[in-house]
Amino acid sequence: MESTALLEEPETLDAELWQEEEAEAEMEVERERPRLVMFTDRSRLDGGATGYAVVCKNGQTWKGLEIHMGYNQEAHDAECAALTRARESASRRNTAPERATISTDAQAAIKRMASEEPGPGHTYALQAGKHIAALRRAGPGIIIEIRWFPARKGIEGNEKADEWAKIAAGGPDDCGVEWLNYSDRTEVRTMPLPRSLANLKREISEKEWVEAWQWAGGRTKLQNARKPQAGR
Repeated sequence: MESTALLEEPETLDAELWQEEEAEAEMEVERERPRLVMFTDRSRLDGGATGYAVVCKNGQTWKGLEIHMGYNQEAHDAECAALTRARESASRRNTAPERATISTDAQAAIKRMASEEPGPGHTYALQAGKHIAALRRAGPGIIIEIRWFPARKGIEGNEKADEWAKIAAGGPDDCGVEWLNYSDRTEVRTMPLPRSLANLKREISEKEWVEAWQWAGGRTKLQNARKPQAGR
């Protein structure tokens, strides 16, 4: 008799999402907050290499992650991965913080995290919900904020995350590329991530643009060839 496997119900993104006006967002992200404050950023180099960083300040020292994602991902993938990894890092702390604030300049990634609809970044949105649920279990009264702020406004955390993200995109660390599971984080990972939907959509769009440009050029040549020559 065949057995039926039920799909796991996805966790909802039980977090406060903040996207204020630019001036207010800049003021809020610089305001001193108790407990855990994290910044994320991503980088995609001209050659297609992608990476992201998650940073937080411990006293006067910045700590965090620099993750290389290979050449078959997009900036949007890195943005979503960074937000998801920040939640995972928070959920795996020995003691759950009273408040966890994750700051990013990626509005599209914030919206993606709040949606369970299929599309680019879907896997990261599902993972993010699980990590937030884990945070809720560890600290039922925890306040979880995901805040947008304007990019490159002299905010120390953003500048550090931007710096580390560029380093991450430039090449893998000793372990290789992005890990898919937490248990893989210390193993050497030589295989790249599966090609993302966003990366595939980019290729299709570029091919369509080239084809349209070639078609338009062909029509122009044909029209010019059909024009009657002067004096005939």
